[in-house]
Amino acid sequence: MIRTALEFLQKELESFMVMREQDASYTTGSVVDLKSIILPNGTINITASTHITLMMVSIEEERREGKRPYYIPKDDKNYFRLNPPVELDVFILLAAHNSDYQTALRDLSDVISFFQANPVFTADKYPALNASVSAPDTKPWQLIERLSFMLHNMTLEQQNFLWAMIGHKYIPSAVYRMKMLTFFETRSNDKIASISELNYVGGS
Repeated sequence: MIRTALEFLQKELESFMVMREQDASYTTGSVVDLKSIILPNGTINITASTHITLMMVSIEEERREGKRPYYIPKDDKNYFRLNPPVELDVFILLAAHNSDYQTALRDLSDVISFFQANPVFTADKYPALNASVSAPDTKPWQLIERLSFMLHNMTLEQQNFLWAMIGHKYIPSAVYRMKMLTFFETRSNDKIASISELNYVGGS
């Protein structure tokens, strides 16, 4: 599901930048990379010819009161108990690393404009949201129902810590909090018997 979300975001952001810039250096497939800036062996993993690298830097589960399981009736009058959808906060880094610094700043402005214009994506309005899921009927856990984005403000100290963790010098960039609501798992072995009788005990 995280892969589904980030692949969709990569394509949408790239399409936005290609259309916005109308420049020969901005062509589909050469603007936004989805990958880690640093490989596990410490090697820098930036493609000089692209403009933006998108990577996940942190993930949290959003816990809310009142989330309850779902019960789906079966043909034998019993029910299957399904856990509620997973709600995640995924922190994503978008680094503008073009070799020309002025161009990198323009690219970062494009990123901010993209999220300002598109703060929310839902599956009903954006059919391409789950386009990368090859078998949605058999792999519903890869599907996403809703994405929303908010710029995550960071102090200079927090930015320094983030780039030290990544293992690279600072690059013009922005971090966004992506709130992700997934479709709940539609298969369960947790079978619940139907309620056949209610006994009421009360006072006179």
